[in-house]
Amino acid sequence: MKNFSEDFAPQMRGSVPNNGGFAPEIRMNYAALMSRMLRNWYWFVLVIGLCVGLAWLNLRYTTPVYMAQMSMLIQEQSGGQSGLSKEVIAQELGFENTYVIDNEVYMLRSKYLMERVVNLLGLHTSYVHQGSVRNTEIYQPESFTLVLADTATSTAPAELVEYGSVMVRFDDEQNFSLIRSEGDTATVPYTQAFAIGSRDFRLVPTPDLPPTDHRSIYEISVMNPADVAASYTKALSVSQVERSGVVNLALSDPIPEKARDILNALVAVYEQQIVEQQSQTGGQTLSFIEERLEYVTEELYEVESDVASFKRGANLSVDIQTQGANYLAQLNEADAQLAELQVRQELIEEIRSTLTSSDNTFEALPVASEIISGVLTDLIVQYNQLIFDRDNTMEGYTPQHPLMATYNEKLNNIRESILRSINSVLRETNERIARIQDRIRPLENQMTRIPGNEQKLLQIMRQQEIKQNLFMYLLERREEAALTVAAQVPNTRIIDRASSSPYPISPNKPMIYLLAIGVGLILPAGTMFLRELLGTTINTEDEVTNYLPYPIVGRIVKSPEHGTLVVNKSTRSGIAEGFRLLRTNLGFLLPGEQSSVVMITSSVSGEGKSFISSNLAAALALTKKRVVVIGLDMRKPKLAEMVMEKEADRKTNGLSNYLIGKSPYEEIIKPTTQDRLFIIPSGPLPPNPAELLMEHRMAELLERLRGEFDVIILDAPPVGIVTDGLLMKEYVNVTLFVTRLSVTPKKSMPYINEMVEAGKLPRFNMIVNGINPKAAYGYGYGYYQ
Repeated sequence: MKNFSEDFAPQMRGSVPNNGGFAPEIRMNYAALMSRMLRNWYWFVLVIGLCVGLAWLNLRYTTPVYMAQMSMLIQEQSGGQSGLSKEVIAQELGFENTYVIDNEVYMLRSKYLMERVVNLLGLHTSYVHQGSVRNTEIYQPESFTLVLADTATSTAPAELVEYGSVMVRFDDEQNFSLIRSEGDTATVPYTQAFAIGSRDFRLVPTPDLPPTDHRSIYEISVMNPADVAASYTKALSVSQVERSGVVNLALSDPIPEKARDILNALVAVYEQQIVEQQSQTGGQTLSFIEERLEYVTEELYEVESDVASFKRGANLSVDIQTQGANYLAQLNEADAQLAELQVRQELIEEIRSTLTSSDNTFEALPVASEIISGVLTDLIVQYNQLIFDRDNTMEGYTPQHPLMATYNEKLNNIRESILRSINSVLRETNERIARIQDRIRPLENQMTRIPGNEQKLLQIMRQQEIKQNLFMYLLERREEAALTVAAQVPNTRIIDRASSSPYPISPNKPMIYLLAIGVGLILPAGTMFLRELLGTTINTEDEVTNYLPYPIVGRIVKSPEHGTLVVNKSTRSGIAEGFRLLRTNLGFLLPGEQSSVVMITSSVSGEGKSFISSNLAAALALTKKRVVVIGLDMRKPKLAEMVMEKEADRKTNGLSNYLIGKSPYEEIIKPTTQDRLFIIPSGPLPPNPAELLMEHRMAELLERLRGEFDVIILDAPPVGIVTDGLLMKEYVNVTLFVTRLSVTPKKSMPYINEMVEAGKLPRFNMIVNGINPKAAYGYGYGYYQ
């Protein structure tokens, strides 16, 4: 029945190694991807232009930010570090002590200092010019200023103050417009106060330079100084240079002048606070001496009055006897020493009382190196310094922070040391007071031998001398303490004054434009890459060969003439030449003298197998061969529409009529408008196409056609969907598998490869359909355009 010669009998193509899978390993074809990108260059130009335009708009509407910087040297204060402390031992061993610098860095970052700067520079009041493109802040406007109308409200608690903002427009030299909302505009004279939040303010124009812009609108905002300080603290950067005492400060702000002023004011406030802290202990000492001086002055006045009254009442001369004068001189010397020790005793008692008054609070202690010296003075200086550092650090931490616990532990340790030293010094002072009193007692006994009135006078004069010596002693110590307070200087030196960069640090124009160009390149390139990587269809010939490594015998370009016969004697288009090339390649696969059966199929519907079947048959007919094309796809027949011009001819009997025995052989073979080209249409849709193809009548039909035609082309249904085409494997000499770019699904390729390896599609060859003639594939179809 088959009557095939052995040389051209159907053969199974040898299996292709695929590393154990149904399809070979798939690799990204970067050359094809680059070719696609080059073909779509206009997308890159369009997206880059769009991104650059967006970058320009962003730069136009973004407020530039400038950076101001300054550097200063913080010197560790001398004094207060003696003995075998941890810091001294660490320095002796060669270790740098950065603890002090760290404390100063924390203090410079504190919100407390920044809030003082905000109040000093008036930064809690902002003036913003409402521009057409962007709003611009005005720092310290020259033509006007905002003042508080009721100064009594300036001392109100911060939690009771409400803040807000208003819009103003300067109308003329006497009035301005107050704009609170749309439709709520009032004309207000400069002398009239208006409310912002819970307080009243007045606008004061500059006499020599009043506002001249009567069209612009300004937004005046009064903000909470604590919130403003918090925002500037976040923008402030304070860093130590390696292990030195040099500290760099940097602040970013849209107004470079304001950033410089903030840094300079911050350092000034910091230095002022250092001086205040250093003067705190001196101030306490001055208060103690002033209190004692006031008391001694009253006592001295009373004693001097007593001396004058006694002399007048006793009618005594001014001079006293030599013996009495000697006693008085010795007593005055001893009394002067006793007075100094008593002052020292009182100061020590006051320090001990301060330390023992509460265990949970820490207060700075009074210290006077002129009255107390030695280890106790050093300990008190350390204690006061540590309290100052702790209070500054608490500005940025809660009392429960571990750093606070460290400070408290150190303060408790130093307090215990001070108490032990106080007990020792107090014991020594009391012993010296007792010895001096022992010296005074014999002198007092000897004075009893002097006559009565003179003895009473000596006692009164002795009290006068004691008060005078104590008064002079306290007066000298007060002057020394006042000089010490006045001579306090900060432990800082300015290395570089605040200066700002001439160009903004943000936005970075070159970087933004470069980023825009990069995004303009990445977006289309990434889209194409993802389309190649995640696409569900095959888009290039290389993908076809990656999935199905079999010979390609034809390449058909994309054409608007798809669905019609494009091959005839006169056509020389690229698509017609593609079919002629396919015909030539097919000639090497078919037997030279024996009739051949060629099956054309695909994986899914819509890949162009009927179009290729009809045009390949037309191309073969042009070579003087008798060709018949059979519409084997009885489920979705399209062959008759492409070959037959008349609608009536398309609805005549066909293959299905013959297979069920209702039409003879002669009725189903239809001639076409082209010589030597015949067609057997599919006919009406039968309920069981696969079973009909398995009947003996199909084999008989092919046997008879082989005797009358040179080439028999089977337009088979997709083998990836139905099995109709696989039933013809025993009658087929060559299988032409059609893949259409951007249509053939990738997921069907492993199944096709499995059928080829199993021998179900004999002498398997491929046709690539839907090639873009403008693509750089190198096929040269442009020659025929």
